[in-house]
Amino acid sequence: MRYATPIYQVASSIILKDSKRGGLGNSELSVFENMGILENNSNVDNEMEILRSRNLIEAVVIEQELYIRYVIKGKFKDTELYNGSYTKFYTSTPVKVFADAKIISALNGTIYLNVSLTDKSTIRVIGHYGGREFMSEYSSLPAVLKTPIGEVLLLSDEKFLLKKEYPLDIQIIPPLWMAQRYMGALRLNLTDKNTTVVQLLLKETHTKRGEDFLSKLVELYNRDAMDDKNKAATNASRFISDRLIGLTDELIISEKSIEDYRKKNRITSLDVESEMLMKEDNEYEKKLVQNGTEKLLLSYLEEELNNDNSSLLPATLGGINPSLSSGIENYNRTLLERERLLAYTSDESPVVIRVDERLNMLKEDIRAGIKALKYTLTRQEEEYAKMNKYYGGDIEDVPRRERELTELVRQQMIKANLYVDLLKRREEIDLTLAVTAPRAKVLESPLASGPIAPRRSMIYLMCLAGGFLFPFFISGFREMLNYKLSDEEEVRRLSEVPIIVSLPYVRSNDALVVTPTATTAIVERFRLLRTNLQFTLDNVDKKSILVTSTISGEGKTFVSINLAMIFSLKYKTLLVGLDIRRPKITDHLGLPKQLGLISYLTGEETDVNKLINRNVKGTNLDALVSGVVPPNPNELLIERTLDKMFADLRKQYDYIIIDSSPVGSVSDAFLLSRVSDASLFVVRKDWTPKSAIFLVNNINEEKRLNNVNLVLNAFNSGKGGRYGYGYGYGYGYGYGYGYGYGYGSEEK
Repeated sequence: MRYATPIYQVASSIILKDSKRGGLGNSELSVFENMGILENNSNVDNEMEILRSRNLIEAVVIEQELYIRYVIKGKFKDTELYNGSYTKFYTSTPVKVFADAKIISALNGTIYLNVSLTDKSTIRVIGHYGGREFMSEYSSLPAVLKTPIGEVLLLSDEKFLLKKEYPLDIQIIPPLWMAQRYMGALRLNLTDKNTTVVQLLLKETHTKRGEDFLSKLVELYNRDAMDDKNKAATNASRFISDRLIGLTDELIISEKSIEDYRKKNRITSLDVESEMLMKEDNEYEKKLVQNGTEKLLLSYLEEELNNDNSSLLPATLGGINPSLSSGIENYNRTLLERERLLAYTSDESPVVIRVDERLNMLKEDIRAGIKALKYTLTRQEEEYAKMNKYYGGDIEDVPRRERELTELVRQQMIKANLYVDLLKRREEIDLTLAVTAPRAKVLESPLASGPIAPRRSMIYLMCLAGGFLFPFFISGFREMLNYKLSDEEEVRRLSEVPIIVSLPYVRSNDALVVTPTATTAIVERFRLLRTNLQFTLDNVDKKSILVTSTISGEGKTFVSINLAMIFSLKYKTLLVGLDIRRPKITDHLGLPKQLGLISYLTGEETDVNKLINRNVKGTNLDALVSGVVPPNPNELLIERTLDKMFADLRKQYDYIIIDSSPVGSVSDAFLLSRVSDASLFVVRKDWTPKSAIFLVNNINEEKRLNNVNLVLNAFNSGKGGRYGYGYGYGYGYGYGYGYGYGYGSEEK
């Protein structure tokens, strides 16, 4: 947080004009509204969209030169210089950059400049733009720097000179990019749905720059609104003035025609009957005059539209159809937008071309509206003339000369009425130009609050919570990465096979931990295992116990030897080594390797009793080891000789313990299922993979081994180890483990 750049919130409040919710908020200006001089047809929602529009924000960026950033690079944190704001490096920007509109419009990327003071007290400028590098060196400033897209001016501050130890980095960013940044950082909110007060909120890294931005935004908004209004009013005033000049000449000609007609025909005045027919109370006569005035006004508007001089059309002359007035307003608004775009781009720009297409469409709509309105007025004129003739039938009796004079007078009245109306409208427009009504009034000037990011309290809270949760996360992550069994509860949760005993971890260099006089914890657990097995083997004829595992190194042989020894303390017991691929019993008990049951299975020896080692290590335990490793162990275990051997051994011994091969490596243990009454599956903490439990569940479900029970090895102490007794043991098979029936893989 020490090196993070703080973000501040700058706030301001303004009140906007809205024709539905309120006026200008100014009693003096409201007088003009009531007179109809200042039109108030704005909508607060539309005005808010204008305030956040890209064009307006881009204009603020350009006018405030916010697209140029001055930065002092630090080791961990950069410092921005802005408009004389104090920093420990400079109290004002020592070097400033000025770029004209041509350079700004040509920017397609950021220009990076590094301004530094050399040992010779010269000013070196190294720049980058679009992958191109350029460099210049100056003895003093001001100077002109040539860039790939044009020239920029470098000026120095006489009071604050560039320091050698603090080179200045300058970024000239495309104004459009900066406008888009500010659009994302600016928020406008209505304080209440019944008011027009708008709150402006801006997120900025520099408080002064944020305050200047909001102030300039409101200023440009008001200025653009006034410019648009004044431009439309000025254009309407010009249009009216031009028409008044023409109407003055036409009125003079019309009055001269009436005067000449009277002189020529010696008419001094109409008789009483004619005056009664032509008086103002004749409604149809007045409608004919009004109709003629509107047609003449439409002709003037059509002429202005056909001039093709890209000027604003007058929309406030009165007598115009509302839909036509709306079309003219849309045309004027689009034309003003085009002029704003031309300030930053050219006529060939795709944006300007699209606006031109829209203007042409609006022009055609206005022409169609004028044509339709003219047609309607012509039909009305015919109807009024017909009705006038019907109600004023006696006019036919008026002498021809007086009737002709009446037509001349009517035409003169049409022009006179239009002349008076135009004069009135021009006075209103001139008064509108004289009155300045801002669209937005500032209620609260921009003011920056304290930093809103980074939120120190939230970060401290998150760090505290993270510190509290981190150990649990690490523990869970380690558990997720651990694919081996490490907890007894986990085994119980995953296994569908009963756990018959859990053996503790003990350190011993001897595989045989059970002795006639031993009373250690491990020995007591083996006694418990013996008792549980006797309960499981609920028949005296069931005496053969198979010991296996999933992979090598799980303590299978260790369990076999000590289980046989614990049974031999009270019963006549035989330990049979049927792990004939990798026999280890001979190593652990110090027995000869040459003679064993392989000789009996291959037929070399017919009497199995001659192969049995009696009273192993001076105990009551007998052992029948496997002997020499045969080339075809699996085939030997299929032979019926094995069944005969176990039938004979069952008659001699109370219990037979079989040490077999791991089931995850080879299928030998499954072949021994026919000569065993119970099966012990050994799993070892931090050694046996979790997937082994699913293998045991599958074997038990498919009844591939008899009466399966789990023996947990080295689970009680929670420390793990190679064996329950810590003896280094392993098969050395290169077998993997898999699901389904093909558990083994080829030997290395």
